[in-house]
Amino acid sequence: MTAPSLSPWLQQPLAELLRQRGHAWLLQGASGLGQYELALALATTWLCEQPTEQGACGHCGSCHAIDVRTHADLCVLMPEVAMMELGWPLDEKSQADIEDKKRKASKEIRVEAMREAVGFAQRTSARGRGKVVLVYPAERMNAITANALLKTLEEPAGDVRFALATEAAWQ
Repeated sequence: MTAPSLSPWLQQPLAELLRQRGHAWLLQGASGLGQYELALALATTWLCEQPTEQGACGHCGSCHAIDVRTHADLCVLMPEVAMMELGWPLDEKSQADIEDKKRKASKEIRVEAMREAVGFAQRTSARGRGKVVLVYPAERMNAITANALLKTLEEPAGDVRFALATEAAWQ
């Protein structure tokens, strides 16, 4: 995903975020404004091998890995329903449980997925550009899931960044 493919109203916020140095961003706005797209563009640029001031190059191996949903340094946390709708792969156990009808796809971000993300944040970057945890929609974390993220969010490893996108920042 390159910056020009973003909605016009997201290009300026992306450029502003890229000029800043925070390790975690909460992207909040009304429904339909593109919080997920902005979070993904931010994550893609952070991991891009040849980023520009406007965003990711869209051509390097890192950008391609994100486009095909296989980047080793990107951890996407979403309800399983949203992951399937947006084309992100589920972990093998979750996929098998859903296919075998042992349970329905979750509508919340599962605490097990968050715990895996905490472990991900503590590992070394595979491609050398750091790691990114993208959480969308952040309001779909219950209290237990949010608490599992809190310490890592407050005291992250040196090379991990977070992009949390929400339509309900008060939750």
